[in-house]
Amino acid sequence: MNDNYHIIRIQQYLNGTLSREEMHQMEREALEDPLLNDAIEGYRLQNKVDHGRLSLLQQRLAARIEGQQQERHTFYFGWQRLGVAATACVLMVLVLVLLWMRSHTTHTTPTEKEVVVELTVPETIAGIHAEPVMGEGLDAYPGTGWEQFNTYLAENKGNLPIAGKLVVTFDVDPMGKPTAVRTLDGTSASLLANVQRLLQEGPLWKGTKGKLTISVE
Repeated sequence: MNDNYHIIRIQQYLNGTLSREEMHQMEREALEDPLLNDAIEGYRLQNKVDHGRLSLLQQRLAARIEGQQQERHTFYFGWQRLGVAATACVLMVLVLVLLWMRSHTTHTTPTEKEVVVELTVPETIAGIHAEPVMGEGLDAYPGTGWEQFNTYLAENKGNLPIAGKLVVTFDVDPMGKPTAVRTLDGTSASLLANVQRLLQEGPLWKGTKGKLTISVE
């Protein structure tokens, strides 16, 4: 009930001394305020009401209203403080998690190590050169000349497996192709195969039989 309602005004309403507009206003407010309505009904039941008893009732009503307001304020501020405390706890937990993650990252960073890898580069063959071996019945020679033949060997030597010297003999067929390329000094089979390839795929030869010293460097 509004504190502005004085007990005398309620008594005036019950005695019918208020104007029509004031009585309608009082009734509307009594409908909206249960405490005011209870006070009016309580006063109506009393045949004689003195100011002392009315003042006591007014004090009780005021105390009841004040108590309800204090309960609402206590409830509101209690929840407000609880919300502030919860927010502070969440922020503290987030700060602790961030500090832990930073410390954990710092301690678990792997130590960089320098790794040296040595690669073995296979030995490459710088060049190849052929010289004729003179002797009885050894009449074969390159049709393009020795200089051009050695240029051909250098340009087409490919990946020769080892360096060294070997002596090969071969026959020349009617078409000028070296055949029966062979060696007697136990040269590597892989190196001999490469020399056979170079002779058989190279320039045509003149003569019937040849013997060469091939130097692989």
